[in-house]
Amino acid sequence: MKWFRCWWLLLLVPMAIGFARLRFDSEVLDLLPAKVPAVQGLKLYQQHFTNARELIITVQAADADAAKSAAQGIAAALWGRSDLISRVNWQPPWLEHPDQASELIAYLWLNQPPAVFQALAGRLAETNLTNVVAATRDQLETTLSPADLAQFSHDPYGFTRLPENLAGTMTGPVQGDQIFASPDGSFRLVFARAAGELRGYRECTAWCAAVKDVVNAELPPGGGIKIGYTGRPAFVAEISASMRRDIIQSTGGTAMVIALLFWIAHRRWKPMLWLLTLLGLILAFTLAIGGLIFGSVSVISMGFAAILLGLAVDYAVVHYQ
Repeated sequence: MKWFRCWWLLLLVPMAIGFARLRFDSEVLDLLPAKVPAVQGLKLYQQHFTNARELIITVQAADADAAKSAAQGIAAALWGRSDLISRVNWQPPWLEHPDQASELIAYLWLNQPPAVFQALAGRLAETNLTNVVAATRDQLETTLSPADLAQFSHDPYGFTRLPENLAGTMTGPVQGDQIFASPDGSFRLVFARAAGELRGYRECTAWCAAVKDVVNAELPPGGGIKIGYTGRPAFVAEISASMRRDIIQSTGGTAMVIALLFWIAHRRWKPMLWLLTLLGLILAFTLAIGGLIFGSVSVISMGFAAILLGLAVDYAVVHYQ
């Protein structure tokens, strides 16, 4: 008979499983309706064409030299943390890794139509190499363009002179720095990629905090250089922290108002504590069911907890009376 009265203890097993599977989803696109084509397209774009592990660090200084020195220092400090960072770029990759640019150029030439590729092979034939070098030398003697001087002096055979249909595919050495710096050089970007996967908001928050510690150790705040953070990891960490703070404040504030109103109406502490305990158990049991059935619960859904607590207390007061 005693075990029959304690049948509700059996509910602890599915509740524990539900809490073990429970995961709060704070991804922005997952908060939108999944059946909308625009949302599906954005998810595909983020999954296949963007890097969800990449953090963009902005560096703003009074002059170009200070910004360049700060960006270089941040990159060097992050390179020293292989447990956090797998890659850092603060300037065009071909300046640090020219071999990567050569591989890309070879790939672009190889994927040209057969006629274009055969023309390249004919121009670089062994019997024609002397003429190619002579033509490049003549062009270096007559050109006044800094870009041509930089390009032809390092590439006499013209591998980087891509066909017209690929003229905008690769950026030249002069224009390439615009991806990482403003025209005056006082604002620069540093791209940092995480060493591991950042699947949830907890991983994003912890990783962003560790990166900020490394950056602050290299450039302490107040030195005249402004540091900013953007990208998917920073956004997920910021929005999840904001939502968590709002949910805690709204739910805790609602519970306090409920307790205050109940005490004003009845002037009794014990029933009020039982009421708050019951509301807490109902909320915990609901979360366990959500974790057991769905696995993940949107953080937006938690925002309705305060509203539901306010509705539940109305029935609780009626039941107590």
